Amino acid sequence: MPASTARPTTPETRSLLIEAAIARLDDAGTAVNFDLIAADVGLTKGALYHHFGSVAGLVEAVYKEAIRLHSTQVIEATGSGSGRERLRALILVSADLYGSGTPFYSLLLRLHVEAGGSRPELAPIARKVQRRQREYMTELVAAGQEDGSIRADLDAAALGDSVNAALQGFLVQQLEPADAQRRATESFADLLEAML
Repeated sequence: MPASTARPTTPETRSLLIEAAIARLDDAGTAVNFDLIAADVGLTKGALYHHFGSVAGLVEAVYKEAIRLHSTQVIEATGSGSGRERLRALILVSADLYGSGTPFYSLLLRLHVEAGGSRPELAPIARKVQRRQREYMTELVAAGQEDGSIRADLDAAALGDSVNAALQGFLVQQLEPADAQRRATESFADLLEAML
């Protein structure tokens, strides 16, 4: 069979369905329409049930993929430099992504909020992500203390927790006008620089 007419493999199909679901959820809010998502990929809704089992299973997969996509960008942006430079890059890149105005980040915000309310099945994922984020930020602080770019007398875990809390605020800050988002980010980055 020619490559152009070959059916996608199971992992490819799953990935295509998640991408279509992200696009549909961006457009439709909390409504999940299996028929439309499947049609976007040229399949029946049976394929969605096969891969995800239920609407809740699909939403969970979308949430995990949204988190993965965001994390990949942030980790790439914070891969080099002193601990202090990497921590600052994490703040600036995260705030820029959250304030980008793309529907993807509106979706990520909505799923974070729903994890604490209407979709409690997402709460364990949100808690795990928060724990990993705090650990990563604490590692950046510790790296800065080790390389001398961050004061050694600061509590690395407390600072990591504080940066994480600020970034959660920046996620919600996307509801504000772009100027307000930029000012909040700059103010926090300046405050952090003074503390470090």
